[in-house]
Amino acid sequence: MAQTKKEKHPTSSALVVPGVSDEPSTRATILRRSLELINDTGMVDFRIDALSRSLGLSPGNITYHFSRKEDICYALWERYLDEYDHLVRPLTTLLDLRQYYLLNRVRIRLDYKYRGVVLFRSSDLGAMTRDREVNRANEEHHLSLGRRAVQLLTGNGYIRKEATRQQLEDIHACHYVLTRWCLNYGYQAYGADDVANRLDYLALMSLHALYPVLSEKGLAEFAEIMDKVSADDSLGDPPLQ
Repeated sequence: MAQTKKEKHPTSSALVVPGVSDEPSTRATILRRSLELINDTGMVDFRIDALSRSLGLSPGNITYHFSRKEDICYALWERYLDEYDHLVRPLTTLLDLRQYYLLNRVRIRLDYKYRGVVLFRSSDLGAMTRDREVNRANEEHHLSLGRRAVQLLTGNGYIRKEATRQQLEDIHACHYVLTRWCLNYGYQAYGADDVANRLDYLALMSLHALYPVLSEKGLAEFAEIMDKVSADDSLGDPPLQ
């Protein structure tokens, strides 16, 4: 399956300086701790000085690798995109509605893993404006995967063959919006302490985008998925750590 090439942010890669050998491990440590802090406090309240204190490093050691906190955010965003591409590779011709739900479920758990960065980049006007072309490429990549999934589900009898092209395009857009904003909704509806326990329900909500065009076979499997999720049955898919 063809992958959309992501543009690289000009400041997201660390500088290469002769004689410095610990850059990869130090950079990885900075990113790991940054994600923890951003997930806890949000991007707006994330500070380089707080990061340096938590790591026992000077601010200069941080800014050597990342000159601004926005550069840290972008590096984490690139990691998120790389992990997302890895997750969607199992999309095969045998795709059924259950597998599609599980794909949504793992995707939303990945969003939660990177929640501070995902929420920031999906709601901050500055980030969306500065990186508009990159965001549009990522959006088109997501929509192309959605089109491929719907094509497979149609061929396997889960979507009505008489569904119009416009209906399917609307569904792609609706699904994209639902998955993009599900965490925003989760934090408002359930609160920060409980949203992690509601990810299966959020994944099910994203599946509702397909409901208007499901065939009888699709409706039956949709009902089965709803019953299992309502019974707190995760369908055997392990949670993303």
